[in-house]
Amino acid sequence: METGKVRKKEKREEEKSYSAAFAVVSFILAAVALWAVVNEVVDRRPWKKYQKKFYQLEYEKAGEEYTKSVAIFESPEVQKKYTEAKENLKHAQDAFIAPAVQKEYQNLLTEEKRAGQEVESLKFLSVVARNKISEKEYLYGKTQNEQLKEEIAALEKENEERAMKRKVAENRLALIRTRQGELKKDVITYTNELDSYTSGVAYSKNKLNKFKTARTGLQVYQTYLEDINIVDRCMSCHPGIDKPESVSEEQPYASHPDRQLYLGNHPPEKFGCVLCHEGQSSATSGVKKAHGEVEYWLTPIYRGVVAQASCIRCHNGVREVKGAEVLWEGKKLFGELGCYGCHDTEGFGEYKDRIIGPGLRNIKNKVKPGWLTDWIRDPKAFRPTTRMPDFKLSEEESRAIAAYLWQHADNAEDDNDEIIRLTGEEYERGDFLFEQTGCLACHSYEEGAERTFAPNLAKTGAKMRDMYLVEWILNPKSKEPLTRMPNFRIDDVNARLIAGYLIGKTKQPSDDDETKNIEWLTDKNKARTGEALIKRYGCFGCHEIKGMEGLGKIGAELSDIGSKHIPLFDFGLLEKKILGEAGLKHYTENIGEARRAWLQAKLQHPRQFDEGKYKKPEDRLKMPDFRLSVEQIKALVIFLSGLRDEKLPEKYVASLSERQKVIAEGRMIINKYNCSGCHQFDLDRIYLNDGIELSGMVKIEEDDGVYFQLMEDNERYGHKAGEVVFIAAEDVVKQDRVTEIELANRIIAYHVEEIGIMPEEARVFVPPLLYGEGKKVQCEWTFAFLKEPFDLRPWLDVKMPSFDMSTEDATKLAIFLAAKDGEQYPYEYIEETKKGYIEKKELAFPGYLEAAKKLFESENVHCLQCHIRGSKMPEGEPADWAPDLMLAKTRLKPEWIKKWLLDPQSIQPGTKMPKFFREGEFQEYIPGTPEEQVEVMKDFLMNLWE
Repeated sequence: METGKVRKKEKREEEKSYSAAFAVVSFILAAVALWAVVNEVVDRRPWKKYQKKFYQLEYEKAGEEYTKSVAIFESPEVQKKYTEAKENLKHAQDAFIAPAVQKEYQNLLTEEKRAGQEVESLKFLSVVARNKISEKEYLYGKTQNEQLKEEIAALEKENEERAMKRKVAENRLALIRTRQGELKKDVITYTNELDSYTSGVAYSKNKLNKFKTARTGLQVYQTYLEDINIVDRCMSCHPGIDKPESVSEEQPYASHPDRQLYLGNHPPEKFGCVLCHEGQSSATSGVKKAHGEVEYWLTPIYRGVVAQASCIRCHNGVREVKGAEVLWEGKKLFGELGCYGCHDTEGFGEYKDRIIGPGLRNIKNKVKPGWLTDWIRDPKAFRPTTRMPDFKLSEEESRAIAAYLWQHADNAEDDNDEIIRLTGEEYERGDFLFEQTGCLACHSYEEGAERTFAPNLAKTGAKMRDMYLVEWILNPKSKEPLTRMPNFRIDDVNARLIAGYLIGKTKQPSDDDETKNIEWLTDKNKARTGEALIKRYGCFGCHEIKGMEGLGKIGAELSDIGSKHIPLFDFGLLEKKILGEAGLKHYTENIGEARRAWLQAKLQHPRQFDEGKYKKPEDRLKMPDFRLSVEQIKALVIFLSGLRDEKLPEKYVASLSERQKVIAEGRMIINKYNCSGCHQFDLDRIYLNDGIELSGMVKIEEDDGVYFQLMEDNERYGHKAGEVVFIAAEDVVKQDRVTEIELANRIIAYHVEEIGIMPEEARVFVPPLLYGEGKKVQCEWTFAFLKEPFDLRPWLDVKMPSFDMSTEDATKLAIFLAAKDGEQYPYEYIEETKKGYIEKKELAFPGYLEAAKKLFESENVHCLQCHIRGSKMPEGEPADWAPDLMLAKTRLKPEWIKKWLLDPQSIQPGTKMPKFFREGEFQEYIPGTPEEQVEVMKDFLMNLWE
């Protein structure tokens, strides 16, 4: 008998139920399928939502435009004009369908058809005849058969007669069509007027209907940049980015800012968006992914003005890029601050004829010993606008550097300690010479003034030794061979007066205190400490220092800092703080933003990354503080962000034409020598509502508009060069104003206030306007003048100094003036000066130049009353003189002379040169039209000899 529990009988497999498991799995499968569909249709395609919204906004805007155009059309004022136009059209149509008019018009149609057929027939016969002539000319060339020659001549004569007939027929056809136009003139005029009232409604209605009936499908917009293997799908979410008008100011529906400038020059179908804005351009499954604002993506999106950092990828030449002003300001600032003195940077420091800071070999002769230490310790305390940064040196460190510089400078000259003392009369004369020489074109001597091209002279008396300043004014390059300051060709006496005036004006009583203890300047131990400090801080990167020649740069290379990996940046203990201020918890969230945050922090407080860390003195950070403004830091950060280790294919890199290149290089030379401190190279430009562009000068600016003097004829505007017009503010779309030349304003103000002449008359004393100089002056003469300037206009208050330009710089500047005005360069053949040219003229017109000479010397024009002629000076005041006519043949261009003689005011409004050549004048000397007369006078001037 069995004991225990009875075993439960197991169910067979076919008896088991799996319904619960199947239900759970089915539920999971359905959920996964649903999630997959939602994810595929919605989550992974957010661009669909943006495109739908964009098309809805586009439709709504079209509706608003239609409603607005209808409201305008239905307004009482427009309806009144529309009704009048309809009535006028009805009258015109009635007049046109009158039997007499219709009969004439039908006859004209018949004549038009007949004349047109005649013209076409004659054209065809002319072509056939030309073919026959070509055939016979070929045969004649092979056989020299005289009969063929006669046949050719006969055919050519027939063709000439046929051409005359065709011309007569074409003239008749033109007259017929003109008469047809006259008959239908009123109908056409009033029909067009009616259309002008209804065109707005019709256009907006068609546009609205188009959106109703033909909607664009939702799709991925893709550009494949094959050369760099990048897929750009940005426009899938930004479908309106390339539209002429925005449907909304909100992104991603807005059109690109300044669309014509950016997209007009960089069409998305060629460049995509990624080349300028970076990001993960192939991503379409989320905004952050598409913008590259995800972990470890190396090139997150550039937003707003930061996108200018990309411009340097394709525009790394010498030409400033419109639309990248902040980037260009950063690049310019990088060069002006001399950053490349410590940091190797591609594209900087390649010109060996330029210096960052002055050489210090001559410092013992140049500066007062008591001044030197204060300057080294805190340069901006002495001159706030200096580019010299603050190295955060102690008094002892400053003295040590000063000691080394003093002991390694060239020996002082014997008369180095002489002090200039001027009488009251001499002081006033020095004041006059200081302004007349043109020092204020580059310098300022007012404390607190903004930075100008050259150092502020406000405290020169506290710094400079008197006799060194005299020698510097006499010949700057004898003291500093690489200086850009020119030689003003003044004598010792005047140089002494200018130096004495400047020192007397800027010196404080304490500046002559020689009781200061300066024995440490000769301390050898201090000099050794100073040598180590100079090597540590890299002073030799900007200055020539005796004993430091050939030493390398002390800073890291910056050529690819825009692509430098974040772990290579030293955040010190401030990573959390700096990234937090940029809105980041960790740099991997947005590598681009993290890099810019570090650069900004570095430029704000260069040594802050040492905070809280123990370091040996020689290991501590050494970058100085430039005390940059917020705007300057922003510009530098954008520029540095664009310096990347990459090379794009040539098809993306902007290439300049030869003319664009020489213009860009010329502007660099202008900036190098500050030519624009005295001369104006461009004009003010005003753009009006109706598309008219005016070139000239703003004379007076008022709240309701400007008084504007035209410097070029403008047919569309209906005014000529020289005229002053008032332009209402509401008519102006944009103004491009050139920077005013302060030196010219000072000279004009002086002559107006002290001499009592009108401002336009006073302009004769300022350096000449160089706009249009390329059309006026021969390139070779310009080059020679730049190499060896002379007093071309003896009456000017400010003379052209000698820059001792290199041949390369003078060539570039001379070519720039020609290229800027679309002239031939560097050489131009002037046939008027050749012997054979005048011989032909004399053969055709005996006494050709003699007639011009008689007019030249006559009382009617009396050219020599104002113009210098070689060594012969005109009578009267120098202010009334004009340039030397003996230079015309080598200096001026013949075509410019003709234009000048015909109408001087069209070239230089306000000039004292009269318009001599008018219809009927001077027939007893040179019979003919004014154009024929100036042709003769031009040839005379191009062959004038003393």
